[in-house]
Amino acid sequence: MPGHRDGQDVQGSCEGISLVRAVSDTAAIHVPRRFQEQLQRRSSPDLFTSADFPNWVMLEPFVFRRDDDKSFPDESKAPVRASGTTSWQAQFRFAFDLAEPPRISRLYAQLPGFPGPRKGRPLAMVLTHRHLALAKSSSLERLPCCTEDLELVLHDGSPSHRPRESGSRLQCVSSMGLLCQGEEEEEFAVAELKLYPDRRKCKIFADIFLFLKSAGKWSSSRVPILHSGNPDDLWHLYIWQAHRVIPVDRWLCWIDCMQASSSTIWFHCGVSAFDAAGTLKFVDVTRDDGITGYKALKPGAGFTMTCHTLLLPSSLSSSSMVWNKDWKVTSDELWSNDNCLPRQVPMFPQDNIDMPHLVHFLISDFTYVMRKMWVVTIDMNTRTVESFYQYLNGQEDIGTEQEFLTDQKSVCPSSFLPSEFSKYLSS
Repeated sequence: MPGHRDGQDVQGSCEGISLVRAVSDTAAIHVPRRFQEQLQRRSSPDLFTSADFPNWVMLEPFVFRRDDDKSFPDESKAPVRASGTTSWQAQFRFAFDLAEPPRISRLYAQLPGFPGPRKGRPLAMVLTHRHLALAKSSSLERLPCCTEDLELVLHDGSPSHRPRESGSRLQCVSSMGLLCQGEEEEEFAVAELKLYPDRRKCKIFADIFLFLKSAGKWSSSRVPILHSGNPDDLWHLYIWQAHRVIPVDRWLCWIDCMQASSSTIWFHCGVSAFDAAGTLKFVDVTRDDGITGYKALKPGAGFTMTCHTLLLPSSLSSSSMVWNKDWKVTSDELWSNDNCLPRQVPMFPQDNIDMPHLVHFLISDFTYVMRKMWVVTIDMNTRTVESFYQYLNGQEDIGTEQEFLTDQKSVCPSSFLPSEFSKYLSS
């Protein structure tokens, strides 16, 4: 969390939740095993038993800030709660409203000692993995900076000939990944990737900036990216950008969604990870009307959805990885089976972690500036709509606690974060 002062321990703990100041402008929230029983005891057992917690949740990245006691949800609405004090003596409280997918889970925060919403960016969830969640907020001081007098070390241990970078560098959340590690899953790593092309030698390198909880500081290395030497491969690497970073098993996978998707719009595709199987599933939604951007379908137009699966190798010496096509479904198939389904293009596909044949989407209505949105679940085995419900009510949300969320998502929609946070409360 923001506000840490130089010379203080970058890891702090509070009752039930440990806050680790892992990245400048960010904080990692996780539930250590020694605190799980304590959290369950505080989770109002009469209202919510540990067996009731879902195995996984879809978390709304938007954090609902409620600084006064009257607006902060009580235990009947958000039974999983924790509180603490930052290193600069600011009190805070968190409350989790956990719901079984496709319902959306939410995080409420009471931050009376923090800067007001008009003085900085709102607190938001940006990354999740197992019992970890990485949050981003405006900072009073960067903690710790990444990095003073950065010296890159090549993969073979030899120093880089590239000049040192002086001062601190601003980190890019879109190319930052979070990975839980260790036997007790108490270790974690935050990693950022930045490509460095050497056009003169026709080589591409990856600069990796790594923060380990146990080390408490940033390190860096430069590793070569292996490719076939085909000019097309080099060109794709030159223009490559990270839109998503997906943790799966012991891997962090950086993904350029715009190059992967035929629609060229990153919110029309999604990647889901399955740790147990060591696989990634990529779902792409292609519009038939040729329109790009966050816009309504043209009258009479439709879309096509496809899914591919990638099995990650057990080691780097394994054979090359191949995407295998799983299924394909068109809007005509879906609309013919459900007349009530909104005639708009689905966004942000997310595979169900427990039942991979189910895929959850967000669908937006474009009638008004304040947009209505639905969460739709499609069974890809039967090509039918499993369920759908209205998530945002458009203009009807004006004057309610959802007004700011609806306003934000109407302008810039965002995906939900899959998280196994709730499973650790049940274990």
